[in-house]
Amino acid sequence: MYRSNPLIVRMVALLMLPALFMVESAAAAAAEVPPAVTVRYNDLNLDSSADIASLYRRIESAATVVCEPAEGPQSVSRMQWTAWNECFYHAIAKAVRAVHNDKLRAYHWQRVRGWDAEEAQAPTSVARR
Repeated sequence: MYRSNPLIVRMVALLMLPALFMVESAAAAAAEVPPAVTVRYNDLNLDSSADIASLYRRIESAATVVCEPAEGPQSVSRMQWTAWNECFYHAIAKAVRAVHNDKLRAYHWQRVRGWDAEEAQAPTSVARR
């Protein structure tokens, strides 16, 4: 009958351990596919400002779904809110870029910056002392 040497068994086990960790981390990376939502807009006329606003609302709703934390919406720590905001605004910007529409880009810019294009073009006066 064959008897194994305990020292050899331990060495083989120690050599196999890093390989197991690499396989586990590769499987975890493959499983972490970022969530995605398809936003359809073929029913909208992107020359219409009302339809641009409608598409933007759809994009915001999709970003809310994509960025929802795994723990659910009840998580309220400051770090999670920061991560959520970063995810939300990045997802919206990426979707707006993907549509390739200047009016949607302008609408997004207006929403992000919080001002109207008319206000930006209006002359301003500066009082001097």
